[in-house]
Amino acid sequence: LAQEHPSPASSDTTVSSDSAPESDASTSSSPLSSGSSGSEPAVPKKPRPPVRSWPASDEIALLEAVAAHREKHGRMPSPSDIAAALQGRLRAEDRLGAEQVARRLRALRGRYDSAAARLSRGTIPVKEDDVTIYRLSKLIWAGTRKGKRRKKARAADARADPREFAELSGLYPCLSAEVEAIDKGCGAAAAAGVLKRAFGRIGDDTAARLEARVKMQRVAEARASAELDQLRRNVAGALLRLSK
Repeated sequence: LAQEHPSPASSDTTVSSDSAPESDASTSSSPLSSGSSGSEPAVPKKPRPPVRSWPASDEIALLEAVAAHREKHGRMPSPSDIAAALQGRLRAEDRLGAEQVARRLRALRGRYDSAAARLSRGTIPVKEDDVTIYRLSKLIWAGTRKGKRRKKARAADARADPREFAELSGLYPCLSAEVEAIDKGCGAAAAAGVLKRAFGRIGDDTAARLEARVKMQRVAEARASAELDQLRRNVAGALLRLSK
């Protein structure tokens, strides 16, 4: 019986020696977790570069179309003309419209103004696509920096060659209808046709923006009219049930 006691003692020793590495691992992992959450400072992430909604190749194609039109006709093309010319040629837009073209051209104009300011301080574009975009933008907007454009906003958005009302009706049908209605409703306040003639000099940027707003207003009015009709039917139904 005395010789049987060492056997359990040796088994206890074996168990403790096997569990020691596990306890060491657990204790060694806790300082790392606490250190990473508390003592070590968080490394700030680098800001991501801005993501373009259009690929550079599409922006280059857009600028090339505008520059070619201006060189041929001596004036900026309308967004509708550019949208039609680029239909099916761009990757960014499945259905390209005048509003998308006008919005993208405004963004490119702002980028050109910023790039021109940086270039005056000695900072030049690095990527080849950015260099191409800058050169095309310079062909279109050279000499019309953003600061000057703000001072002459009305003159810059007015056309020197007025267009016929029929042409504008095809380009901006909703806006043209509103202009005609306003012109007729002026009465003695203005001679007949004055607003329609002034409408012929409207710039395409302003016309496209107002066309979109008129369309949105018409949609809102149509929805409100439908809701009013439904409300009237509900009221009539409730009254008819009460009359029985």
